[in-house]
Amino acid sequence: MIKQTALLEIISGRRQGIRAAMMRALLWALTPIYRFGVYRRNRRFDSGKIAVSKVDVPVISIGNLSTGGTGKTPLVIWLCRQIRQLDRRVAIVSRGYGAAKNADRTSKPNDEAMELGQRLPDVPHLQDPRRADSAAIAIEELETEVIVMDDGFQHRELGRDLDIVVVDATEPFGFGHLLPRGLLREPVKNILRADFVVLSRCDQVSHEEIGRTEAQLKRFCPDLPIAKTKVQPAKWMQYDGQEKDLCEFTPSPASNKGGAEVFVCCAIGNPNSFLNTVSSTGVSVTGQIFYPDHYLYGRADIEAIAEAAIQSGATAIVCTHKDLVKIGVNQFKGMPIYALVAEIVFLEGEPELLAAIKSTLGKVAFPTTK
Repeated sequence: MIKQTALLEIISGRRQGIRAAMMRALLWALTPIYRFGVYRRNRRFDSGKIAVSKVDVPVISIGNLSTGGTGKTPLVIWLCRQIRQLDRRVAIVSRGYGAAKNADRTSKPNDEAMELGQRLPDVPHLQDPRRADSAAIAIEELETEVIVMDDGFQHRELGRDLDIVVVDATEPFGFGHLLPRGLLREPVKNILRADFVVLSRCDQVSHEEIGRTEAQLKRFCPDLPIAKTKVQPAKWMQYDGQEKDLCEFTPSPASNKGGAEVFVCCAIGNPNSFLNTVSSTGVSVTGQIFYPDHYLYGRADIEAIAEAAIQSGATAIVCTHKDLVKIGVNQFKGMPIYALVAEIVFLEGEPELLAAIKSTLGKVAFPTTK
């Protein structure tokens, strides 16, 4: 089986040669089958042949057009915090992709659930492919007043009151092709179903590239509101919760010295974006190892990472928070392991998105007493 990293090299066109061209041709030939499946499924929803489950509280969906990491998790965290500040009980429902199994064959929380559990300790997170069932449980048993559906744009079985789509500015349209030739889950024109678009990682591309992405989206939906964001490093954190300020790893403005030497590892959809974020803190990256999205680390993997870090001359290993909750230790072979925790920062469009959220919550009369 071809590795995910190699597949990305092929479909992006970065890998050249006869074998890569033949693979792209094969993937191209399979794409019409996927396209027809997407079209048929959406038509069944649009015609009412597949019923949509509605619940009695507002549902806000955060999703994307393409597979892989687009930066949804920081937005989910931001959204849940905004709802909590409005004094509403919120719960997250998601599919639970990549979750392992317990001995009794029940699902363990996946990496995203573990990360969100640490970042949002007062927000329940229910994982089940049948998200309408999770929403019902959250409402009936947890007295939830707002449902946030993570990765919900294609999950149309659960009705939603606000549909937010995250588009990664560094690779907005999945290399221009539907799966399996590209990374698009559905055609870009289906952005018509969205109520709001959030462009992520805008700091990693030029204004001209952002303009082209906006133009492509508004070509299908001229009135679509678009916010622009970036992720901003906030702190270094270890598995047991110990934290360090960014300045403890990075040089002061008055210093001529470089930052700490770190080795980067991650198993996310867009590893190069994370690498750019790490570098932006001022540390020196001595090397990196990337794994497929949602990869479950074993002891042999952690040993390999630690050995590579030692050989590279690094003084620490750096990963994402999503990786740290799976690695599960503060250090290995004397090499400390830190997650770089980042927060979303709006460059444009935050007031408009907040207004849309408040309007959505205002559609339901909440009880005045808790």
